[in-house]
Amino acid sequence: MGRRRALASLSLLVLAACADRPASGPQGPDPEQRYEATGTVLEGGGHGPELCLGGIADSLPPQCSGLELVGWDWSGVEGEESASGTTWGSFDVVGTYDGTAFTVLEVVGPATYDRGTGDPVDTPCPEPVGGWTWADVSRATEDDLTTAVRAAEAEPDSAGAWIDYVEEVTDDLVPVPPGGIILTAAFTGDIERHTGEIRELWGGPLCVVQHDRTQRELMGIKSELGGEAGQELGLETTWSATDIVSNTVQLGVVVADQAARAAVDERYGEGAVLLVPALVPVADTA
Repeated sequence: MGRRRALASLSLLVLAACADRPASGPQGPDPEQRYEATGTVLEGGGHGPELCLGGIADSLPPQCSGLELVGWDWSGVEGEESASGTTWGSFDVVGTYDGTAFTVLEVVGPATYDRGTGDPVDTPCPEPVGGWTWADVSRATEDDLTTAVRAAEAEPDSAGAWIDYVEEVTDDLVPVPPGGIILTAAFTGDIERHTGEIRELWGGPLCVVQHDRTQRELMGIKSELGGEAGQELGLETTWSATDIVSNTVQLGVVVADQAARAAVDERYGEGAVLLVPALVPVADTA
């Protein structure tokens, strides 16, 4: 029995992409530090060239807000598009950041996004000997799955629920009934009790794991960082999301130095928040 890597999730990711210019924190970056960034450069709508941060409106022409670009020259690049007085394109750039504007020192070339090859959603439990099996096929319908997920997420210590798929390898590639769904439910409390309660509702393959933070706690951290807490920690936030699979809050920021990472870890616990910087120090090979 094989595994199909294209996965679906239930309440997996709560994303808030900010289209507005991120608010500046009290701590400024090193103006001599060289950074590299990959993103959309856009000029139009009454403003000069900007490096888009956060969300980009899916329109023609697109719309976004971000960092002012100093020293940008469209004549020195290729691959840009133009419509209705707006010019845009995706590029890899290197430059410096003074807390307000990004000074372009080099345009490396068209954007090279690392989209990754890993599975964004996975079943954390090891596959049982003999493969993923059904305890009771009669309780493995779509309605049974919905009931089990709702019950799991209603628990005070719920850390989220998501699904993966099992695929039976046969000559005609017919999936095993009823669709080959593996339900994963995460909790911060009594795993044995939760396993028994979910098993009464769901007869398909099941994985129950223990996490450090509830889904409600993740949402609380996300909300705090989008407000005064983010300002106090000196973060220029661009987007935020909760990831129930990794049990973390992912926070897009303009710059993430070691002091910022340490401050976030001290406040929320190590590993609770993953800072995802738009500008990465050139010397940082991590």
